[in-house]
Amino acid sequence: MPLSTATGLPAYNIPTNVKKLDLSEELAEIIRTDNTALLQRIGAGGLVATQLKHSWIEDQLNPNTATTPNTAAGYLDASETSLDVSPGHGVRFKIGTLFKDAAAGKTEVMRVTNVSADTLTIERGHGSTSGEEHGTSPSTGFSIMIIAHTKQESWKPDGEDWSAERTGPFNYLMTMGYGIAITRRRQAVDHAAIPNEFSHQSAYRLKEFMRQLDSALINSIRSGTEGGSADYSSFGGLIEFVSQSGGNTNTTPEAISPSVLNASIKQIWDDGGMVAGGRLFLLVGGKQKRNISTFDQAYRRMDFDSKSAGYVVERFISDLGFEVEIIVNPHVPDDIYVVGDLNRITVGPLQTDAVALEDLAKTGRLIEAMLSGTYTVEVRNALEAFAIHSNLS
Repeated sequence: MPLSTATGLPAYNIPTNVKKLDLSEELAEIIRTDNTALLQRIGAGGLVATQLKHSWIEDQLNPNTATTPNTAAGYLDASETSLDVSPGHGVRFKIGTLFKDAAAGKTEVMRVTNVSADTLTIERGHGSTSGEEHGTSPSTGFSIMIIAHTKQESWKPDGEDWSAERTGPFNYLMTMGYGIAITRRRQAVDHAAIPNEFSHQSAYRLKEFMRQLDSALINSIRSGTEGGSADYSSFGGLIEFVSQSGGNTNTTPEAISPSVLNASIKQIWDDGGMVAGGRLFLLVGGKQKRNISTFDQAYRRMDFDSKSAGYVVERFISDLGFEVEIIVNPHVPDDIYVVGDLNRITVGPLQTDAVALEDLAKTGRLIEAMLSGTYTVEVRNALEAFAIHSNLS
């Protein structure tokens, strides 16, 4: 029997242009809830810049470590009494300085008897120790632990000066912004789930501004100048600062692992970058965060009645006993991690130029505004208090 036809005025014959649209007053959004993960930890008001070139002052203790070059002069057999240290490291030694090879298993202590630029004349097998080979081959140097600078009991400085000059790292400013332009008619129309079109667009541009600031904090490169008619100024980000020559960098192609992380943390510890009150963090992207969550997975066990599975690592305890917060951020490149002290990173605006929404002069039937702000970043003690590993698999 065929289906029957409805009589009267059926609902399916209502013309489309007179139907009430079924609109739930709720807006579906696509917004990453973690898209400013690093900026959220730091805040965007920790400093106030007053100049186009923002500088700060850093100080540190004289180093108690040194290295020798990867040349024959930086290698020692068991009896040689002349040793070259790396360029500029000679000033770290005085007549009477005791030092040793920092490698595991080395016991010989040596004493400096003369310093000429970066060449040391040394006494081998000081005290109860005996001469040893230092360096793995005649063309490979080694790391030095400076033990103490011994003096004769009647010693007086006689021109010896250990005063160290402070340094003044700097960064430039970066202005970022978004324009907003809607017609008067667009603003007047009622919109589903949007009480006010202008306010809605302004709120979303602010989210985008903060996302952009977070990405720049990590990835931005400092401009060549503080800005000019042919150059927009930009600040340098975290990766650029901690990747500088002389910093704790590692480019070995390898997978992230507890031993790799521990090595980076020890680099910071060796440089004196671990301080009381520090907030150690490990900054990674999604790929490396997934790899971290597999640490020790072979040793995990679940109860037989467990109804869910999975594992997340939010903190890492180094083998030196330091607890490290893991920050996962979508703006970090997949092959990089940065570990360091969160308290040494600061973000802030140029005075009176923090992010703000400003109405523009009315032109015709347009409602126009701009959302903009000028910011800079400080990364303090970037060479000592941070470590970066790139080229991770």
